[in-house]
Formats: sequence, C-alpha cells, structure tokens
Amino acid sequence: MKKLLIDTSTQVLMIILEEDDKVKDYILEVVIRDHSVKLMPSIETLLKRNQIDIQEIDQIIASEGPGSYTGVRIGVTVAKTLSYTLNIPLKKISSLEVISASYINQAKYIVPLIDARRGNVFSALYNVIDHKLNCIFEPQLYHFTDFIQQIIEVVKGDVIFVGYDNHKFKIEDPQFHFPFSLIEDFNPELVMTLDFERVANIHHLVPNYKRLTEAEMNLK
Repeated sequence: MKKLLIDTSTQVLMIILEEDDKVKDYILEVVIRDHSVKLMPSIETLLKRNQIDIQEIDQIIASEGPGSYTGVRIGVTVAKTLSYTLNIPLKKISSLEVISASYINQAKYIVPLIDARRGNVFSALYNVIDHKLNCIFEPQLYHFTDFIQQIIEVVKGDVIFVGYDNHKFKIEDPQFHFPFSLIEDFNPELVMTLDFERVANIHHLVPNYKRLTEAEMNLK
C-alpha cells in the first residue's frame, strides 16, 4: 500500500511517501507563503523520482491544522481533491501531532508550538506513553504565558517544546527544553506511526483553524 501525507500548516512544506509501511521518500522544505505554488509540483517531483504514478497511491493523509490559515486550507483542499479524483481513502491528523512525532522517543512530555502572533500559540500538551501521544491539554489557541502556567501546574518533570517557531518563545527554566531545529531532527518514520483518523465523508473535512479569520472577527 502506498500512502501520501501532506502538511502545509506551517512555513514548512511536508510531504511523506510511504510504501508497505516503510517511508520511501519525503520532502521537507521551507516555503513561507508559497504553498499554493509549491505543493502540486513537489508532489509530482516526489512521485517521479520514485517512479510512482499518482494513480498508484492508495491513501491520502491530510494535516488538518491548526496553523497558517491559507496554508492549512491549501493542504486540505489538495488532499480532498486527490482522494475524490483517485477514489481512495482520506485520513486526517492534527498538525500539532505531526510536529510532535519526531520527538516521541526523546521525551515524556511534548509541547508543539506554532506562532499565532500577539503572544499566542497554537499548541497542546502531550504525554508520551508506549511511544504514543496522549493528549493532556487539547490542541487550541493559547496565550503563551498563560499556557506555561497551566503546564507548570500539571507537569512535574522535563518538558520539550518543539516546532519551527520554538526559538521565538524560549524561556529560562531548567524544566523546559527547546531543541535547536525540528528540520534537523525531523523523523518521517515516527510521523507515519501516528494514529490517523479515517474521514468517512471527504466533503465534510474542513480545516481546523482553531480561531476566527480576521474577516470573521471584523464582523463581530
């Protein structure tokens, strides 16, 4: 079985190609705001260099967010389109789980971070049990300072903060650890061990933004 995972929720474009439960190849590229331009050509490049036709893909996995409003929308739309066109199953996963996966074997508590501006982050708190992510604080929009206090009240032990934006939120506390680079630490094999959720009706899958758009807020 050949699977294709797509994540465009951050400034980094991620595409993973798996065949028979083994990662065959992947693309991890900083694209900032160019997901709409880069995504389809990158999928084509990945398949071509592995001599695989798009018709051979058996399953699509979409990172549903949260993250960049435009980025999440692009990835989910392309994943739905491929699933519908190829008539193959579609599964979904939180972008925060995707970010956390590479560190499953390195920490007991993991906090993924996506910068949401104005001191806010898209985040969650996971407890790693038997190499699986167990959610303590649900994925949502948090004010970073307040979220730190919530973590301190619950966790007694080391916490690892991960993500492409973690350098923006470093704090001086021996309990908290910030790895240098998720790109350097990226482990596609661990990403593909996540518990993906089957989408029963692809038309019902919508991006999980976790907040209103600016246009929606202006209408309030």
